Amino acid sequence: MKKILNIAFWIVLLFYAYLLIETVFFARDARRSVNLVPFDMITDKGFTLNVWGNILMFIPLGLYAANFLKKFNFWKALWVIIGASLGIEVLQYIFKRGVSDIDDLLLNTMGGLIGIFIYLILKKMFKSKERVHSAISVLSLLIGIPVFLLAATLFLYN
Repeated sequence: MKKILNIAFWIVLLFYAYLLIETVFFARDARRSVNLVPFDMITDKGFTLNVWGNILMFIPLGLYAANFLKKFNFWKALWVIIGASLGIEVLQYIFKRGVSDIDDLLLNTMGGLIGIFIYLILKKMFKSKERVHSAISVLSLLIGIPVFLLAATLFLYN
């Protein structure tokens, strides 16, 4: 059972990485723009799908980042999230893939923090690193399969 969960964990992780890359690079307009005014997008447009998407998209990264650290360190996990988000924004600017936005960095970090806190809750509940990893594998499957099916459906009908 552990082997199956581990294989499922890696499959869902790879699918998550694919969705993240597809969403932040290939599903964007070919334009280059920068917004360095914090909360400008949120103030202008409100809590749109874009805002919630930035948060939700980085929750798994927070979970995975915390899980992959040999010894959990909150600040290291947080820096992984910030670094990944900043890297995405810089690459979007370099390759002209949408708007490089400080709000995205803030919202992605917020989503990553939620993922880190979920990891901490799982760590408190399950105690051992191995059991936490198994719980994350199960969560990945429970969330990953419906997301995969939704993505496949959208792909087929577009």
